[in-house]
Parts: sequence; C-alpha cells; structure tokens
Amino acid sequence: MPNDELAAIRAQIDGLDRRIVALLAERETLVRQAGRLKTDAGAVRAPRRVAQVVERARSTAVELGASPDVVARTYQAMISAFIDLELASVGVADAPPIEPAGPEDAGELLTLQRAAYATEARIYGDPELPPLVQTLDELVAELDRGVAFKVTYGRRIVGAVRGRVEGDLLRIGRLTVAPDFQGRGLGTALLAAIEESVVPGARRATLFTGHLSTANLRLYERLGYAEERRVPLGPGVDLIHLTKPLT
Repeated sequence: MPNDELAAIRAQIDGLDRRIVALLAERETLVRQAGRLKTDAGAVRAPRRVAQVVERARSTAVELGASPDVVARTYQAMISAFIDLELASVGVADAPPIEPAGPEDAGELLTLQRAAYATEARIYGDPELPPLVQTLDELVAELDRGVAFKVTYGRRIVGAVRGRVEGDLLRIGRLTVAPDFQGRGLGTALLAAIEESVVPGARRATLFTGHLSTANLRLYERLGYAEERRVPLGPGVDLIHLTKPLT
C-alpha cells in the first residue's frame, strides 16, 4: 500500500539522518580543534576557504549523481553554522556579517569615517585629516570606481574598508571601525574580505598609516604587512607605507 511504502522510505531517511548527524558531530570535533588555532574573526570566516569547500562539494555531487545546487546550498548553511560556532570559541560570537558596500551607503560611511578618525585627529593634532574633510560627492565617486565592504549591526554600519585595484596591486584605504565596536576583530575580518575579493587578479596589497598610529601598525604587521617606505607628511609626522603579498 502507498502508506506502507511511504513509511518505509521515511524510515530509511530517518536512518540516514542519524548517520548524517553522527558525521556532523565528527566534523564539529574537528572544527572546534581548528577554532582553537585561530585568533580572530577573519581567520574563522576565511571566505576563500569556504568557497573552495563549497565548490568541492558541488563537484562531488555531480560525480555522485546528486543535485549540485542542493548540495551547495546545504554546505553553505552548514558552514555558516560552524562559523558561528568557531566565532563563539574566539569570543566574537556576535560578529556581524561582512557585505559589499556601494554608493547608496556613502552617507552612513562618511559618518562612520568621521567618528573613527576623530581619534587619529587627536593623535596628530590635526582636525583636517583627509578622511575628516572628504565630501560626500568625493566618497560616492570613490565607491563607484573601487571595491568596498561594510559590517552592519542591526541597521547601523559599524565598520568598513575601501580599496581599488591597479594592475596586480590592491590599494587599501579607509579601514574604519566604530569606536564602540573596536577590539572585536572587525578590522581583521574586513581586511581579509577585501583581500580575498581581488584574488587571484591582484598579487599584492598596500596600505598606509601615520607613524604615531601604533594600534594600526600592530594590526597590519600581525596580518602580514611589512613596512615598504616612509614619506614625511609634515613636521614630526611620517606616513608609513606597508605591503603584503596576496598569492
């Protein structure tokens, strides 16, 4: 009878589900082990690694006669859940997602930029640093011709980074995190996002900061950036240019 046949199929599905959950438990053990070796949200999110895993799952689905779209969507959901688990293990469980930013975000990005660079203005005693006097039209034009990412918490943009690709070089600028969201790994995650977005086209990334911005320098050096040159910017102020290979 149809009902008996359906019940038998469902029983087989239930058995498979138990085996799948057992494999997920095994995967979770490995994910937790890997999480203990990572120290920030950028290393956990690792967008290029995620893309590789999903693409490999899609290819395996084709080989085994499964729907590649269903398998890819399943893997994306599974990986997202495991990323949340890993983020919790490094103390940033509430880290908001990173998304592309565009000209429609210019107004809020400019507000964030001015708030974030107020600290830099105090360090250098200069209330007219370029990020503080940039106009809305200039920012819109910059977003139109470059690449940008944002971190949104609720309806508020709390972090952002911008850049542009010139040949095989990614020029990164305006890495900003709202003062009340600093120390959560958002800067690291934003840099990872913009770097991953241009690979393999770009082979090297470059950015700069003032020599008194010690927190910025520590972050950049920890993420693999090395000083390339120093340029005098004004009395007692040097601009430090740093670079990092991407491939």
